[in-house]
Amino acid sequence: MCQFMTPLDSLYASGELSLGSRILLKPIQIWQDFSYRSFAMNCQFESSCSNYMVHAIRVKGILPGLVIGTDRIVRCNPAARHYHLQEEYSMIQADGRLVEPMRVQPGHAPGRSPYIALGLSVIPGLGRSYAGHVVDGLFSFFFVSGFALNSAMHVEAGHTFSASVYGLTAGLFWAADFYGAYRTARSAVPKQ
Repeated sequence: MCQFMTPLDSLYASGELSLGSRILLKPIQIWQDFSYRSFAMNCQFESSCSNYMVHAIRVKGILPGLVIGTDRIVRCNPAARHYHLQEEYSMIQADGRLVEPMRVQPGHAPGRSPYIALGLSVIPGLGRSYAGHVVDGLFSFFFVSGFALNSAMHVEAGHTFSASVYGLTAGLFWAADFYGAYRTARSAVPKQ
């Protein structure tokens, strides 16, 4: 369903956000203004990835919230439904969207250590792959390496500001990969 007022618009209107929060969340509001007007841009998750990130930032703080929200973006790929249905605590809304709470469910993938998954994430995507989510690992690898490569190319061209933006984005996706590998190994409990 197309919406003309996004959830973040209503949060801005409420006056609850500080100036710093408004500046930080502005790119998400711009994304929502664009994506909520198109059926083709519907998120497969409930709540949507942008709302999930806003909630994570408000509940966990800026840096942890950005990492948690970025992890969700990586996981919002064509394999998300397959992985979601394998988990013991999977829920699907009546309209087909995947329901996922922010809190990681207890347990861990049989034979998969969250700490090994965390350590393997030194190579982006390897920890997620080890935990059983190979497609998430590939997406993570491509996000981290793509932004890092763009950063390196901009450094070489002498574009310091854009190189910094790409470098920080690569770092954010890499931090999300560490978190995502640990989270996946902790929550990937197959149904009995």
